[in-house]
Amino acid sequence: MESIGMLYLSGEDVKKLGAGDMRLALEDVEEALKLVYQKDVIIPEKIAMGFGKSIEEESVKGRINAMPCYLGGRFHIAGIKWIGSNPLNLERGLPRASALTILNDPDTKFPVCVMNGADISAVRTGASSGVAAKYLAKQNAETVLLIGAGLQNKMQLEAIYCARPSLKYFYVVDINREAAERFAAEMGQKLGISIVPLTDYSQCDRIPDVTVNATSAPVPVVPIEAAHAGNMHVCVGGLDHPELYQKADKIVCDSWHAVKHRPVCYMAQDANAGRFDESRIYAEEIGQIIAGEKPGRTDDQEFCYYKPVGMGVLDLAIAVRIYRKALEEKVGTWLEY
Repeated sequence: MESIGMLYLSGEDVKKLGAGDMRLALEDVEEALKLVYQKDVIIPEKIAMGFGKSIEEESVKGRINAMPCYLGGRFHIAGIKWIGSNPLNLERGLPRASALTILNDPDTKFPVCVMNGADISAVRTGASSGVAAKYLAKQNAETVLLIGAGLQNKMQLEAIYCARPSLKYFYVVDINREAAERFAAEMGQKLGISIVPLTDYSQCDRIPDVTVNATSAPVPVVPIEAAHAGNMHVCVGGLDHPELYQKADKIVCDSWHAVKHRPVCYMAQDANAGRFDESRIYAEEIGQIIAGEKPGRTDDQEFCYYKPVGMGVLDLAIAVRIYRKALEEKVGTWLEY
C-alpha cells in the first residue's frame, strides 16, 4: 500500500498564501453561503463545549467548538474546524482564540491537510458581515460604528468597508479608552482612514448606517437607539438590547437553524421559549438573497438586522483555496499519516 501524505500549514504559511486577502474571502464566503441555501453542503450540528454552568460563566471561562462539514460546488472538500476561545487569554498575553482546520478528501475520506485556522476563522467571520453589507446596507452608506475594539471588529471593519467603499465616517466604541485608541490608530493606518475612538455609543455625533456588535460582554452593549431607519445592525457576538431585533423591518441570518441551536442571543432564546414568532424572519439563510430568490434591502428607511452564528463551511471555503495554492507553490511541511 502506498504511503499517505498530509500537508501541514503553519500560521505563517497560511498568511503567506493569502488568508488575509479580504476581497477573495468575500468571494469565497458569498459562494459558500449560497451553497448552504442550495443544500450542496453537509452540516452536522455544531458541538459547543462550554466551560461553566451558564452562558454568563462560559463568557468568562471560554469554550471549544467542533464544526464538521462538507462543502460542494467549486470547493468540493470535507473537513472540520476545531476552535478554542477564552477571553482570559488576553490577560495571559495570548490571542483569545486558537484554531485548527483539517481538510479531508471527500472521496477517500483521508485527511489531506492540517492548517492553523486562527486567521481563517477571523477573516471568514468578518467576510460574512461584509457579504451581508453588500445586500442589506444602504447603497450610499457613509457611517459605521463598531462596538468592541478587539480583533474581530478589525475584520468586520475591513470586510464591510471592502463591500461598501462609500463609507466615510468611522467610529469604534470600547469601555477601555486605550483599546479604542489603539484600534483607531492601527486600523486607520492599515485602511487609510480616520477612525474616532469612543467609550460610549451615545458619544457618536452622526447617525450610523451600519452598526456592529463584536464583543464578549455578558450584558447588553448596544442600545435600542441602534434600531433606527436606514441602519443595518450586525450582532456578531455579545448582547444587544433585548428588544433590538424586534424593531427590525428585515431579520436575516446566515443560518437560523444554527442560531437557534446555539442560543446565545436574545432572539434565539426568545424563539426557543416560544416568545418570538419565527415567521418574522425575512430570510432564515442569507443564501436565499444571494441566490436572487428574495431581494435584500429595498428601501433606505428599512432597519435590517443580521445575525450570523458562523459555520465551518465558511472556513473550508477559504481553507481549500489556501491548500490548493500551497500545492501549486510547494509551501508547507509534508507529514506521514
